[in-house]
Amino acid sequence: MNDKILQASKKVELEIEEKFSSSSRNRTVARSCLKLCKEWANLKQSALGDFSKSQAKKSCKKYVMENLQEEVKGGFFVSLLFSVVIKLIIEWIIERYITSLFKNI
Repeated sequence: MNDKILQASKKVELEIEEKFSSSSRNRTVARSCLKLCKEWANLKQSALGDFSKSQAKKSCKKYVMENLQEEVKGGFFVSLLFSVVIKLIIEWIIERYITSLFKNI
């Protein structure tokens, strides 16, 4: 299972570099999100086969949202300004990560 998690992570990492090449802040957030996706997958690896794709996305998103707060520190206006962008990045990363992970299961 670790190989599958690693393969999914590498695939999404390449997509992050391409998608966010012009914005270092967004790329940093995306990398942090991917790191949390990998942590989630490692924590849940024994149960991944029992998840549907939508259940996995929901569970992963919850884990990422709970733990990403530390990665996106800044003032109130920074948080407010980037909250929409960050949510879009999170959705994009989780969609690609879970899709890639489930192709490998």
